[in-house]
Amino acid sequence: MSTPSTNTSAYKPGAAGGLRNPTAQNLLRVGAGMLSVILIVLCVQTGTAYFSANDAVAQTERWFNGQSKADEADLEIVQKNLESVDSAILDDATIKLALAKLYFVRGQHNQSDVYFEAAHKAISDVQLMQPSHFEALALRVVLDDYLDEIGQDTLSTLRKLLTMGPFEREVQKLVGPILVKRWYSLPPDIHSMAEPLITSALREKSAKAVLMNSMARYHIVLPFFCCSPNQETSDQLSHLETSIRNATVR
Repeated sequence: MSTPSTNTSAYKPGAAGGLRNPTAQNLLRVGAGMLSVILIVLCVQTGTAYFSANDAVAQTERWFNGQSKADEADLEIVQKNLESVDSAILDDATIKLALAKLYFVRGQHNQSDVYFEAAHKAISDVQLMQPSHFEALALRVVLDDYLDEIGQDTLSTLRKLLTMGPFEREVQKLVGPILVKRWYSLPPDIHSMAEPLITSALREKSAKAVLMNSMARYHIVLPFFCCSPNQETSDQLSHLETSIRNATVR
């Protein structure tokens, strides 16, 4: 009885053990190449966006801190720049906070609620991403103070800041002047909670200058003697208090 022959030429695996399909391999190569190009373009665009945003953020800080004056044309250019970057780079807290500060400055220039509402929205966007973002919380207090809308929500935000971030330098510089300005209208518990912030701020040169300038501006010094961290600061507070009293008498 003859043995059936086997046709060994019907299936021949390729070198890698699988079927070779030149067309499929070429398509994969093309697809991978296109994906690489897209990723490179996106990386370049993102890097360019960040680079262009750096100058806009720095300029906005100078305007916000009163270090330079802004004209309407420059404000509009920087706003368009930051808004473009914000659209290209989603969920970047630094860009959104810069926008909030820019809208605040434009609101001051134009006395327009539109810009203050936009600032409020940008701050809220940051808080959605990072609920305990210290600078965003501090900017909310600054905005409410400027608009003279200090309510229970503002006081709650202030309590949160004084509990969680009293030693944050930006918090001290943003909130410290408001504490001085509104000291006699703030509730007693906030007075107690504010002492660590004020004491810490009086230890650091730049934050101390901000606080002392606010005390001189609003003629309020005596409540802060208890927060003096050293004899030098106590002497400076005493001199400031005497200067204010003499100026008032004259």
